Amino acid sequence: MKSEEYIEELRRNGVKLIKNDGSLIGIPPDFLKQAAELCTELRCSSITYDIVDPQDAEHTKLKVSDCGFAE
Repeated sequence: MKSEEYIEELRRNGVKLIKNDGSLIGIPPDFLKQAAELCTELRCSSITYDIVDPQDAEHTKLKVSDCGFAE
């Protein structure tokens, strides 16, 4: 599964990103591009986001690498 497909599946399943203030936000359509650009700006190899998955309480992190790979 490609990273884009994975993110779309998360979006369809109602997964939300947890913002710094604790509020929830849907995963934006250009999420992978934004995350990869942020990695470049911060000069890091990946960024990990806290998430809420209503179907899987164990799934609490979303990692995106500087090349746009999501896991």
